[in-house]
Amino acid sequence: MAITRTTCRLCLVRCGMLVETGARVRISGDRKHPLSKGFLCPKGKYSADITLSPKRAIFPQRRVGERGSGRWERVTWDEALDDIAARLNAIIERHGARAVAVQSLPPKDYYAYDLFLDAIGGPTFFKHDSHQCFTPQLTADVLTYGNLFTYMSYTELKGSDLVVLWGVNPGETNGSKYQRLREAQRRGCRTIVVDPRPIAATRDAALWLRVRPGTDAALALGIIHVMIQRGWYDRSFIEEWTTGFDGLRKRAADYTPERVADLTWTSAAGIVEAARLLWEAKKPALYTFIGATMGGNSVATLRLMGFIPALIGKIDQEGCNGFLLPPGVRMPSYYAGDASLGQGRNLQEMLSSDRLPLLAGPKAITAPYPHPRQVIDAMLTGKPYPVRALWTSCNPVVGLEDTYTTIRALKSLDLLVVSELFESPTAHLADYILPITTHLESNAIAEYSGLNMISARVRALEPRGEAREEGWAVFEVARRMGYAERLPVKDYQDLLDYRLEPMGMTFAQLAEQGSAMRPNEPDKFRKGKLRRDGKPGFNTPSGKIELASQILAGHGYDPVPDFVEPPLSPYSTPEVSKRFPLVLISGTRSLEYYSTLGIEMPKLRRRRPFPTLEMSPDTAAGHGVADGEWVEISAPTTDRTIVRKVAIVPGMHPRVVNAEGLWYMPGEDLIEGTLAVGANVLTPLRDDVDPVLGGSIARCILCRIAKVDEKTLDFGRWSQRLTSPSRQ
Repeated sequence: MAITRTTCRLCLVRCGMLVETGARVRISGDRKHPLSKGFLCPKGKYSADITLSPKRAIFPQRRVGERGSGRWERVTWDEALDDIAARLNAIIERHGARAVAVQSLPPKDYYAYDLFLDAIGGPTFFKHDSHQCFTPQLTADVLTYGNLFTYMSYTELKGSDLVVLWGVNPGETNGSKYQRLREAQRRGCRTIVVDPRPIAATRDAALWLRVRPGTDAALALGIIHVMIQRGWYDRSFIEEWTTGFDGLRKRAADYTPERVADLTWTSAAGIVEAARLLWEAKKPALYTFIGATMGGNSVATLRLMGFIPALIGKIDQEGCNGFLLPPGVRMPSYYAGDASLGQGRNLQEMLSSDRLPLLAGPKAITAPYPHPRQVIDAMLTGKPYPVRALWTSCNPVVGLEDTYTTIRALKSLDLLVVSELFESPTAHLADYILPITTHLESNAIAEYSGLNMISARVRALEPRGEAREEGWAVFEVARRMGYAERLPVKDYQDLLDYRLEPMGMTFAQLAEQGSAMRPNEPDKFRKGKLRRDGKPGFNTPSGKIELASQILAGHGYDPVPDFVEPPLSPYSTPEVSKRFPLVLISGTRSLEYYSTLGIEMPKLRRRRPFPTLEMSPDTAAGHGVADGEWVEISAPTTDRTIVRKVAIVPGMHPRVVNAEGLWYMPGEDLIEGTLAVGANVLTPLRDDVDPVLGGSIARCILCRIAKVDEKTLDFGRWSQRLTSPSRQ
C-alpha cells in the first residue's frame, strides 16, 4: 500500500487529496492542504472511477466513417501525430497559421497550448468562455484597481465580519471555500446573498436579495445610491485614492431604492439594508464570480460591484478584499500569464481585435482572446479569414452557446483533434481522439486563479493503456511540424521545471513540500507593492482606483458604468415576454457536475441522474406539472426545444426557472443526446451585448414550458424529437 499526496483537477478549486493504492484505490481529502484542509467533494472522492472506467479512451483513435458517425479505428501514436502534423502544416501553407485554432480551459494543460501557438505563430486561441466566466471579472477589476480584486480568497474569510456572496454559489461550486465560510459564520460573520435562486448559503444569510437575472448592475447602483445619499462612504479614502467619484455620484442619482426594486424584483427596504450592513461592517468582503458575467453588459456590472469596497474604504486588509499576487511560477495566459507568452502570435490578426480591441489583439486588457462568435463564424464563412483546424481538450458542443451552429462549424473543419478521457459529444465529431491521462496519472502544477499559491499534482497511478499527458502530444506535434527550436524546452518532461525556474525550485521539490505560497501582506497599495514603478497606489493609468476608467474613455467607451436592460426581458421585449413569460437561467453547476466529465461517473449519475429545470411550486402548479415530471422548454432565440425534468425549489421567483448547465445524455448518439437536453441549444451566441467584451446573455433569456409525456422520450438515441408548441 502506498499513499500519494496530490491535487485534484476536476474543477478550479483544486483540492488536496490523498490517494491510497493497493488492492483498491482509496481517495480522501488532505488535511494538510493549506486551502481545502481535508475537504473533498464527491467528484474528487469518486475520481478513481474516471481512471478505471471501461468507457475511457486509452488508445489513439482515428475516424473512419462520416464525421459524427462514431466509427473509429485504433492507430499508433506515431501514426496519429505524424498525420496531425502533416495536415496542420498543409493548412498553414494554404491559409496561414491563423487558420489553426487551439482550445483549452483551466484546470487543463493550458500552458502547453499557449506554447504551441507561440511556436507556430498563430493568434487563434479559441477560449470558448472568453466572453463570460472569469474574463469579465478580471477585466473589470483591472480597469478599476489594476489587479484582480473581487475573487475573494481564503485569507479574506479569516477575519471577515460580513461576506457578500454575489452571483456565486460556493456550496455547489467551491466546497472547500464554503467550509471556511461556515467556520467564519460560526465565529459571528454575517452574509448577504445576492442570487435569483435560494442557494445553500441563503439559509443562514442576514439578507437575501433575490435579484432578477441580468439586473445586478441596477442593484449595485441602487446600493451605491443609498451609500452616497446617506453619507455611508469614506470621504477621505475617496479623495486620496480614487478618481471619478463625481461621475459615479451623478450616475447613481437616478437609481433610487424604489426604482431599483422595481427593476430587480427585490425590495427597497432590502437595498437600504444591504447598504447599511456594508457600511457598518468592520471587515466586509465581496465574493463574486460567474453568476453576474452572463447577463449582458458584464464588465460594467462587475465594475459597479467592485466599487462598493472602495466606497467603504476597506480594502487590502485582513478580512476584506485585497490583492493576492501569484507566485513567480510561469503562469498560463488566462491569468496574468508568463510575460513571454503571445509575443510570436501576430496578435494584430486576431479575430475580434477590430471590434473588441480590449478583448482581443495587442491592446487587450487581459490575455487576448477572440470572441467565440467570431471564431465560429470564421469556421463557417471563411471571413475575415478561414479557421480550418481545431485542437481542443474541451467540449464546446455542450459548453458553448448556440449548440446547433457550433456543431455545424465543427463539422465544417478540415481537421478536428480532441484530447479527451471519453468520447464526449465534441469528440464524437473528431478526426482523432487522443487519450490523455487523468489527474491521478499525471505530474503537473496546479495554479489557483486569484490566489498566491501553487501546489503539486503528483502521479499516483500508472497511465492506463497508451494514455499520455495532454501537453506531451501538443509538444510532439509541434516538433513534427518543424517547430522544435521555438519551444522553451527540448522535452515535455522538462516543462514543469522550466515553469518553476523563476521561483528557484524544481518540480521534485514542489512535490516534496506539496505546495508553495507567496507571502502576503496588507496595504500593499500604500507600500508601493502594486505599481510597476514602486510608488504607492494602484496599477492603473492614474495610479488610483478608477471609478471612471481612463482606458475605457480612451477607447470611446463610457468611463462610468451603467445598467443596461438585457436584450430579451419582460421590459426590453414586452411583446415577446407575453409569449415567453419566464426568465431562464442556464449554466449553473452542481456539486456533482462542474463539467461534463461527471456525466461519465456512475456514482455521480446515481446522485443526479437527469438534467433538471428548477422552478417554484407556483410555477409548477400553473403549468400543471409535478416534481420529477418532464417539460419541454422553448425560447424566442431558436425554433429548437429541449426537455428537462422538473425540480421544484421553494423560494424561486415564480417567473424565473433555472436549467442546470453542461448536460448531455450519454446514449448511442451523443449529438442527439446533447440536442435533447443541453441548455445551450436555447442560448444565443452574441457578441453585441457587452460593448467591451461582446458578452453573453446565457443566464437571462426568456422561455416557456409545456408538460410532456415521459413515454415519448427516447432515452437511448434521443432521436425522436418532440413537437414544439406553436410559436404564433
